[in-house]
Amino acid sequence: MQQGGGANAEIVPANLRALEAVYFAAMLEEARVFEVVERLVAMFGQGLLPLGPGKAGATLYRYWKGHHQRLTAAQRHDVYARVFGFPAQDANVRPNRKFNDLWINFVSIVGMYSAELQMLPPSERSVGPEEVLTSGRDLAINLSAHGHSLAWFAAQDFKPEIQQIIDLLSDPEIQIAFQARGPWQVIQNVAAAELNATPNVSRGHTRGESGVIIIRWLANRRARLLRPRGNILKHDDICEGRTAASQNKKPTVYPTDSDLVTACERWLAVTGTEEAEINERAPLQAPLEEQAPLEEQASADPSPGQQDEQSEEAA
Repeated sequence: MQQGGGANAEIVPANLRALEAVYFAAMLEEARVFEVVERLVAMFGQGLLPLGPGKAGATLYRYWKGHHQRLTAAQRHDVYARVFGFPAQDANVRPNRKFNDLWINFVSIVGMYSAELQMLPPSERSVGPEEVLTSGRDLAINLSAHGHSLAWFAAQDFKPEIQQIIDLLSDPEIQIAFQARGPWQVIQNVAAAELNATPNVSRGHTRGESGVIIIRWLANRRARLLRPRGNILKHDDICEGRTAASQNKKPTVYPTDSDLVTACERWLAVTGTEEAEINERAPLQAPLEEQAPLEEQASADPSPGQQDEQSEEAA
């Protein structure tokens, strides 16, 4: 499987798909989720959690036992810096300084284009389809260039760890121990009591979930993004709200243009507020799809062009 970029492969879908897990992890990091779990593991090891011989205790034990096999906090931050330009702990890391501007530019343009499409006649719109195309292409090329090598392999570690964290925080025994009515409140309560912190958990999860959909949309639209011009968004999908869910598909796998618009709007909404509203009863979910082992992908993955044709047909 080709992972590095080349003259004829400016956008490699496999690279973008790998970064979905990295982005989701980075957003959970901002919500202090990894720190909360590490604190739960420490409390468990010290006998401070009143847990019986159930699933929660077994999960904490496995987490404690396997700490040498997980990325450290410093390593995680270095990966985020290499891929998304977030602050790194290693001064030698070369951050992706262009990502933030490219991301905000694309998300904002999609949001504005959708709003004007549904409210204004063509002559009065300030954002055209060419801007959507070029901003999406620039972002996809940037992500593709940073989604191979270390970042690609780190993504394979993030996926099972995120699922393990979600299973733990969703366990009723853990929620009872911290007088929480859901996983969100577990994070809030542990962060407040043990870390003296008040993270915006809802914002972190919303941005992570929306980001996964945005990145998958880019990965699935490689052929369209590499066209020199044209309208990359389907107006009917947006105006009629045609979602992947309405077609019995997952928006994290086959996001429609309507799903993209919703994801951009949600990302912008929570990013622009200091304190996002927390739904304590909402389930904590990881919108990450299983990816075949490296050996299987090397023989089973279609070429970038074939992948794009298949994903666009499904979308």
